[in-house]
Amino acid sequence: MNELVKLKDVGEKSLLKLARDICEEGPPVQVGVGDDGAAIKTEGESLVTTTDMLVEGIHFPSDVPIEKIGKKAVVVNLSDLAAMGAEPLGLVFSLGAPNEKEVEFLSDLLKGMNSTARSYDTYLVGGDLNEAEEVIIAGTAIGKVPEDEILLRSGAKPGDVIGLTGELGAAAAATEAILKDVSLKGEESLKKALFEPTARLEEGRILSESGEVTSAIDVTDGLASNLWQISRESEVELTVNFENIPISKAAKEFAEENELNLDTIALYGGEDFELLFTARPEAWDDLKTKIQDLGTEISKIGEVTSGEGVQIKRGNELEEMPDRGYEHFQE
Repeated sequence: MNELVKLKDVGEKSLLKLARDICEEGPPVQVGVGDDGAAIKTEGESLVTTTDMLVEGIHFPSDVPIEKIGKKAVVVNLSDLAAMGAEPLGLVFSLGAPNEKEVEFLSDLLKGMNSTARSYDTYLVGGDLNEAEEVIIAGTAIGKVPEDEILLRSGAKPGDVIGLTGELGAAAAATEAILKDVSLKGEESLKKALFEPTARLEEGRILSESGEVTSAIDVTDGLASNLWQISRESEVELTVNFENIPISKAAKEFAEENELNLDTIALYGGEDFELLFTARPEAWDDLKTKIQDLGTEISKIGEVTSGEGVQIKRGNELEEMPDRGYEHFQE
C-alpha cells in the first residue's frame, strides 16, 4: 500500500497548483486561483477579492501587542489589492481566539484593524467570530479596478525593465532576530517594518493607470520567490543586478553585527510588502517621478529577456537565483 503524501511533503507551491487544477473558471472570472487576488468582471470594472491569514506562533509571537497585529492583518490584505492596481472598497475578517482571552484583547484588535482601514480610506465592514486554540485572523479585502487596468503576474515581455518600490530586508532581519533569539532592543525601524508595514495602494494605482506596466506582484515570500512567480506566469527570463537591489541600511548593519546572512534577509526573507513590477523602458522616468512624488523610493533592478528562470548578477558573475523563499508547509 502506498504511503499517503502529506502537506509537508509537497509545500505551498504544489498545493496552489493542485487548487488551480481543481477550481473551475466560468465566463465572469477574469482572474482565478494563482495571482495576488481573484477578479470578477462587472460592467467595465473588475471586482478584486483577496484573502490572507495570520496565525499566532507562525506569523507573530504571542507577546506582540495585538493592536499591532490587527494593523498588520489589514495591511497584508490591502497589499494584494495594491499589487493588482485596485482601489479598496472594504474588508471582512474571521477571528478565532481562545475563550480565556479578555474582552479587551478583542477590543484592541478591532481598534487596530479599524484605525488602519480608515488610514487607507476604507472600512472594516463585518466578519465572523469563533473559538480556537490560538489566535487566527483571516481577512478578505475587496477592491475595484477598471477591467483594462488590472495588474497581473503574467504579461512581462522581453525588453521590459524590472522595478521595485521601497527597500527590502528590514522585516526579514527582525524575523531572523526573533527566530535566533537576538534582541531587537533599539531596532525600532526593524520592528516597525515587521509589525507595521505599509500597503502601497497609491503606488499600485499609479502603475495600473499608466498602461505601461506589464506585470506586478507584492513582495511577501521574498524577492527571489516573487521574481520566479513572474517568470513562470509570464514565461520569460528575469535578470537582476544585486548592486541595484535597495536593501535597508538598518538591515545591513543588523545582519553584520549579528552575523546574519544578507542574502537570506534581502533575497529570500519576504514580508516587505513592496511592489515588484515590470514595465516598458520608455515609461520608466515618468513612473519614477510620479511614485517619488508620493515620497516612495523606486529602483530599477534588472531587465526581462527571452527564456525562462531568474538570473542574478554580482559584479561580472551571472548565476541562477534559487527559487527559494518563505513557503508554508515546508519544514
